[in-house]
Amino acid sequence: MSRPEGWEWLDEPREHWDIPASLRRPGGSPQSNLVIAMLSCEFLGHETVALAGRFITEYSMLYLRPPDRGLNFHEQSRLGAVITRHTRRTYEAWEGFKAAAENDGPAAEVRRLIQEGRQALALELNSAISAFRQLPGSVL
Repeated sequence: MSRPEGWEWLDEPREHWDIPASLRRPGGSPQSNLVIAMLSCEFLGHETVALAGRFITEYSMLYLRPPDRGLNFHEQSRLGAVITRHTRRTYEAWEGFKAAAENDGPAAEVRRLIQEGRQALALELNSAISAFRQLPGSVL
């Protein structure tokens, strides 16, 4: 399909992700619901809890702007794509951490799997935080 000059980016492939049912509640934001789930975990660790706090803060900052400073369609599309990609990756790391915690193996093995899961989750949270900070977002 022919696009007007400057609109070619619409033809670029976009990532699609069906938001899991577990991220559709209790609130309307999958990002908030993901952080709520993480904060409900009693053995997540303070460092990871702090990263979860930064994740939701940086996500929320993307939407703080004066009424006269909206995003154009390309910026909105880019914003949505990056948010979706990093929310999906963080969710997958969270699911990996939960799976490790629910493992019925020997205690030493479970501890090792939990630590690896926590590290993977921290890596994804840091990646999301960094990506969110680079997006066209808050001008406050």
